[in-house]
Amino acid sequence: MIKYFESNGAPRCPRDKNPAEYMLEAIGAGDPNRKDKDWAEVWLNSANHTNRVQEINQQITARLSQTSENQIADSREFAMPWHAQVRAVVKRTFVSYWRTPEYTIGKFALHIFTGLFNSFTFYKLAHTSIDMQSRFFSIFLTLTICPPLIQQLQPRFLHFRNLFQARENASKIYHWSAFVIGAILVEIPYSIVAGTLYFVAWYYPIGFPRDSFTVGYTYFLMLMFELYYVSFGQAIAAFSPNELLASLLVPIFFLFVVAFCGVVVPYAGIPKFWRFVYWISPFKYLVSGFLSVLVHDVPVRCGKNEFARFNLPPNVANCTEYTLPFVQRLGGYVEQENDVCKFCQYKDGDEFVSFFSPSYLWDGGGGLMMDACINYLGGEFPCRIPIPLA
Repeated sequence: MIKYFESNGAPRCPRDKNPAEYMLEAIGAGDPNRKDKDWAEVWLNSANHTNRVQEINQQITARLSQTSENQIADSREFAMPWHAQVRAVVKRTFVSYWRTPEYTIGKFALHIFTGLFNSFTFYKLAHTSIDMQSRFFSIFLTLTICPPLIQQLQPRFLHFRNLFQARENASKIYHWSAFVIGAILVEIPYSIVAGTLYFVAWYYPIGFPRDSFTVGYTYFLMLMFELYYVSFGQAIAAFSPNELLASLLVPIFFLFVVAFCGVVVPYAGIPKFWRFVYWISPFKYLVSGFLSVLVHDVPVRCGKNEFARFNLPPNVANCTEYTLPFVQRLGGYVEQENDVCKFCQYKDGDEFVSFFSPSYLWDGGGGLMMDACINYLGGEFPCRIPIPLA
């Protein structure tokens, strides 16, 4: 470079001169008032430029004339294979969650406080009819933690989605499915921990059955519930252009699934046109699954104010004989106090559940897993479509 400048009229470079500083001074860099040679024009008119252009053209001609056997065809859309993309994106997402613990701390705290609030609202339930109702509403309160948890996770999902659309997708760094898998997998371990915290804070203080099957199955349903609401929130966020719209859509969809699950309105009270929604509501399967073990074979002993009383008719030996056909058809049990019959509407938890649900289901976990899979699949495809970022 020094010889090139000296041969084209630049001052000679002293032996103790920094070559970089010499070249900058030779072209007048940093001095707007200097009027000297146009070194770009000098290069275009030099023999060096002509030789370099000829050399480049020769290389291009040689490459184009190579036989097809020596050419390497590369029609890949992405530089790395798909499994490497997934591994890198999942690792990056986990690192991002670990470095920003505000979201996970808020998630854990919400589970603990709502679990304690629920359990101490219905602390140590007995076996009266109203206590059976309280078991039912304790399960229902578990469903209501969905909206705040969904609105916690949606900004995180939308942040990664917007980053993917604006940068990674445009530059073909990785496939959209790698983004979706990373967004799903990173929530699973945190949801398992959060669900465990809620389960411990909620289940034991209320006094639910302690046998291993009931505890294990209820814990399994709790984890399925955690995965469901994550998939539900991500599916809503996937087709929302911004956080505001995603937040506004949450109560609309949540009302749809909770209003027809059989708690707010029993199946018999749902208008016939809307009864099909009862069978597709995921919370119907969750509530049925919880009730199938938490009140199964739990005896009901009505309190003094919960009995329906009537006098024993004359010429009847006892209340049991008199009410036997009625009890066999509609359930409940009868006690006798002198000549007064006392009827309790429910004999056990199974009869209580039959009033709210037309069937007694044990497939709550399966139904919830199916709905979660539908949400995940439905949430993937909007990520393929460029959504205008607000």
